[in-house]
Amino acid sequence: MRLVLLAVVTSGCGYGRDTAPWCSASPEEPGTAPETPTYYGDVAPILEGRCVRCHEDGGMAPFSLRTPGEAIEHARAMAWAVTTRTMPPFQAAGCCNDYFSDFSLTADEIATIEAWVDADTPIGDAEEVPEPLAPVGGLSRVDVELEMPRPYTPDPASGRTDDVRCFVLDWPVDETMYVTGLEPVPGNRSIVHHLLVAAIEPDDLGYLPEDAEDAEAGFDCEGGFGRIPLGEIVILGGSLLGSDFPDGLGRKVRAGSKILLNVHYSTAHGGVGSDQTRIRFRLDETAREGEGMAISNLAWLVGDGMKIDAGDPDAVFWYHYEPTLFTRGETVYLRSVSAHMHYFGSQFLVRILRADGSRTCLLEIPDRDFGWEQPYWFAEPIRLDPGDSLYLECHFDNSAQNQPTADPPRDIAWGNDNQDMCAAFLGFTR
Repeated sequence: MRLVLLAVVTSGCGYGRDTAPWCSASPEEPGTAPETPTYYGDVAPILEGRCVRCHEDGGMAPFSLRTPGEAIEHARAMAWAVTTRTMPPFQAAGCCNDYFSDFSLTADEIATIEAWVDADTPIGDAEEVPEPLAPVGGLSRVDVELEMPRPYTPDPASGRTDDVRCFVLDWPVDETMYVTGLEPVPGNRSIVHHLLVAAIEPDDLGYLPEDAEDAEAGFDCEGGFGRIPLGEIVILGGSLLGSDFPDGLGRKVRAGSKILLNVHYSTAHGGVGSDQTRIRFRLDETAREGEGMAISNLAWLVGDGMKIDAGDPDAVFWYHYEPTLFTRGETVYLRSVSAHMHYFGSQFLVRILRADGSRTCLLEIPDRDFGWEQPYWFAEPIRLDPGDSLYLECHFDNSAQNQPTADPPRDIAWGNDNQDMCAAFLGFTR
């Protein structure tokens, strides 16, 4: 956030709203399903390629879809989830851009599942199973797996639903390596909203609080990584949906470093119990390191600069600036984008406003789900030239129907205590 503030102060910025329509506002063309879809012939390949990495025994999802009986048992819930695009939880609109490791379903795949359920879930011939969809997501290999030393039970302050804790994990690799893939495995998905994974190098371990390695409680790190300066840590990744990094990209971790696990726990959906999250890493000896930049408005962080009125179902905030502090006035290539909002966030947009007046869509989330924050890697690098601006737009729903607690709506602003935020984070290379 310090980098965000410095960027806003030292870069060209603007406040006019970009009124060009969102591509996701246009109706999606309906998909086409086989005339008589069956489980083995049509549905099983979709589930195998897009669903079962989470929907399996011991997986992140609350039930398995590995067998025909399990798919039939949950068929109607599954049809509802895919037709509303609640599942799979890839929230980026495909009309905006092409993304690496995109595990969303096509309109034809959604229509196939819906038609199968409407036909009363016929099984078909187990001997005639086509190849599954090419699996998307997950790690191609696991070189290191770390786990929180002890279970932790969130304890939000009175009247709140959030508890943000940091845990220190030992890094077992005795040589410098690059993290080229990362996959979190939440111990209790009902309370783990999202997380960040970072490394702190041996020379900087003095920044850790004295009780930082308390195996049971960790330490409070609301708003970042506690009192550890952001410039002294290496962000390795985050979200809950892991994968290899594309195109040989990686983040360096030196021998003797510690891993910092920043977990945002939320009880807003009624989750209870303790958590003991694990993190899986893919490692390589060499990689290409990326850099990062952010979009947010300095004024939003002060007082009621981002005031969202009680009861407002669509409060909108927007901002754009030229990120010359990060780019040093050079052409750079954008590789990823992440959206950061809290419970009230409903829609999210990031664009490039080109110097020539054209636009490039980077990310549209037309129906945001609080539980699935993740980075989106671009399928191809996206050029950002001097004179181009980055545009951010956030929508919030503070109506009575969208509250994290049983309390009536109240005015909120930027913050963690049942309030909200609006920021985008982009990865780039030169």
